Amino acid sequence: MLGSRERRWFASRAPRLAAAAVLSSVVWILTGVAARTAGAAEATRVVSAFDDDNRFDFNLTLSFLHEAKSAFIKRESTVTLTNANGDSVTRNELVRDLQYKQTRNILGLRADFGVLRDVGFHVEAPIVLTDDRELDFDQSLGGDCTYPGQVPVPSCVNAQNSTLLRDGILNGYGQGSYGLDANHNRQYQAPSQTVFSGPTRSGIEYLGLGLDWAIFNQARDDTKPTFKIGFDARLDVGKDMRFDPLNPGGNTGVGLGYHQLIWSTSVSRRFRSFDPYFGAWYTLPVRDSGSPFQAYPTGGQSAVNPQQEAGLQIGVEQIAWEKPSAQQRVTVEFRAHMQEHFYGRSHSELWEALSGSPQCASDVTKCRADPSMPGANYGIDFDGSTPSPHPGVTETEAYASFGGNAGLNIQVGRYIRFRGLVGLTIDTPHFITFANAGVDKDGSGSVELTNPNEKNPTYREIIDNPGRRFRVEGTQIWSGMFEGSLMF
Repeated sequence: MLGSRERRWFASRAPRLAAAAVLSSVVWILTGVAARTAGAAEATRVVSAFDDDNRFDFNLTLSFLHEAKSAFIKRESTVTLTNANGDSVTRNELVRDLQYKQTRNILGLRADFGVLRDVGFHVEAPIVLTDDRELDFDQSLGGDCTYPGQVPVPSCVNAQNSTLLRDGILNGYGQGSYGLDANHNRQYQAPSQTVFSGPTRSGIEYLGLGLDWAIFNQARDDTKPTFKIGFDARLDVGKDMRFDPLNPGGNTGVGLGYHQLIWSTSVSRRFRSFDPYFGAWYTLPVRDSGSPFQAYPTGGQSAVNPQQEAGLQIGVEQIAWEKPSAQQRVTVEFRAHMQEHFYGRSHSELWEALSGSPQCASDVTKCRADPSMPGANYGIDFDGSTPSPHPGVTETEAYASFGGNAGLNIQVGRYIRFRGLVGLTIDTPHFITFANAGVDKDGSGSVELTNPNEKNPTYREIIDNPGRRFRVEGTQIWSGMFEGSLMF
C-alpha cells in the first residue's frame, strides 16, 4: 500500500499526465479520419459570438436529474470460529453491518453566452430539491437471515449485533429502541430494519462559472475535429452540510464546504452518421473558511483537503435522422466513463452518523463514549481523553468509479433542443475510515499517541484502527436526466 507521501505525489501529478497522454493519442486518431459532414457532439458543443450570420449566441437550459444510490457498509471485526475438530481460530474479518440508501432530485439551471468566436461563458446553479439518506441493518439475505441466538452463526444484522450500535456511535445496542430518525427526532423501534435516517436536505449545491473555447471547430473547417477546452469554478455559496445529533433537523444544507476548480477538455469528429467523442477532466477542491475540512495547528494530520478527482469519458452519437436545412436531427448516444477519487477526506456514506454534537466540546455529557474502553471515555467524540466532537468527514481510501450512459438527443430546430440520458455508475470497494495514527517526528520508530505533536488529531482508534475500520462495497448509482434548451 502506498504511503501518504507517495499518494500525495501521485494525486498531484497523475491526473494531468494521464489525461495529456490519452488526449494526445485520441486527437491523433480522430484527426486522421476523413470527414464527409461537419458537426459536433453534445460533449463538444460551445456557443459563439461575432459570426457573420449570427452576432451573438445565448442558450438557456433547464434540466432534471434523479439519482438513486445504494451500497453495503462492512466493518473489520475480530471473529472467533470453531473448526470441525473443536479448535478455535480467531481472526480479523469483514462482517456485515449496514445498507446505505440515498436518493437525490436536482433541478439544474444554466445559461450560456457567446463572448468571442467559439468562446462561451456559462453560469449554472443546481438546486437540490430533495436529498434523503438512510442506513438500514444489513438484512439483504431476506428469508435466509439468521440472527444472534439462532443457529448457525448470524448472517444478518439487527440491534443485537450491529457494530455501529455496539461501539456507541449510535445508541440502542441490544435494545428495542435504537438509532435516530432525524426528520422526527426519535429512535426507531424493533423490528424496524432502519437504524438511521438523516434530515431531508435541499438548497443550492454550488454556483458555477465557466469558460469554454473550441480551439478547432469542425463546422468551420471539416479537415479538423472539434476540440474544446474549458475551465469551471464551482463556488460553495450555499449552507454547508452539518449534522448535530442533539438537533438533527437544525441543518438541511447541501453545500460541500469547499469550492471546486475544474479543468476539462473534449474532442469529437463526425464521419458519415457517427460522431465519436472523448473527454477528460480534473477537479481540485479548495476548502472554505470555517469548513468541516479543518487543518489543525498541531499534530501529525495525514490528510486535510477533500478528495481530488480526475476522469475520462468516451462515447459516440449515432445520427439516426437529420435535416440540415432545418437544423433538425435525432441522435442516439452511448458513452462510458471512469473517474478516480484520490486519497483525501470526504462526506462518506457514514458522515452524518459519525458526526458529534458541537456541545460536546464544552459539556462532556454531550459526548458519545466507547462502551468497550476503560472509563468509557475514549469513543468517537474524544481525542484521547479530550472532548472533541467528530466532524463527520473522514479520511477515505482512493477508489475508482466506472459507468455508462445511454440516451437520445433531439434538436427540434434552430431554437429548441432536448436531451435525455439514463446511466449506472459502480464504485470500487474502499475504506471510508482510513486515517493514519499520525507522524513519527522524533524518529522513535512509532507514532506516540500520547504525544500531541505526533498524533493525528482526526484519528479515532474506534473507527480508524485496523480491525475496526468501515468499508463500502457494492455501490451502485442509477441516474436519469432530462434537459431542454432554448438556443438564440
